[in-house]
Formats: sequence, C-alpha cells, structure tokens
Amino acid sequence: MLIVGITLSLLATAPGMKLEEVIAHENMQQGQQLTIDENLHGGKILVLSDGSTWEVAPQSLPISQSWIFPSPLKVEKSKNPAYPYKIIIIQTNTSILVRQIAPYKTGGLDIQSS
Repeated sequence: MLIVGITLSLLATAPGMKLEEVIAHENMQQGQQLTIDENLHGGKILVLSDGSTWEVAPQSLPISQSWIFPSPLKVEKSKNPAYPYKIIIIQTNTSILVRQIAPYKTGGLDIQSS
C-alpha cells in the first residue's frame, strides 16, 4: 500500500515538477530527510532512503566510496548529459554525478499465475 500511496502522490505532484522537487516534496511529506541507505560495489551504486537507486559517474567514485550513512543529502539536476543529476551531502556540500537506475524499491510483488 505504501508504494501505491507514493505513486499516487507522485502522480499528483509530478506535473511541471522536476525530479529533485518531487523527491524533496515526498520526503517533506513523509517528515524525513533523504539519506544513503546502501553504498554498493565500492561506491558505484547508491540506494537512498526513499528506495531510489543511482549509478555514480566514474569520476565521482573517489568521493562516493567514502560516503557513510546516514548523512542528509539532496538531489539536484546537473549539466552533464550522461549523468544528469547530482547528489549533494548537505553538511559538507560535497557532490557526485549520478544517473537514476530505479525510482523506488518494490517490496516484492506477490504475482500468482492463473
């Protein structure tokens, strides 16, 4: 049900909003800050607290490898076409270039064949 609620909320707020605005809006509504939940494959993949999954640009790996959680962060648009977003650690203003792999984690769907 949570996924359905988030999806409906995103659909209701998404028209005319940028991805980073939608993410920030969702986190404000849920009363939580966006943080890193998982730092995988030596910093190549980041999973955020909202379930979104991001691939880190090769030139940003030296930075992302050392990121620890739960540092508050934000997602903004970048000017790099290959990695169109940047994740910024709010406390240090350190940023990395990323591209989104998946918007949200699904808790596993119970699909039964008929």
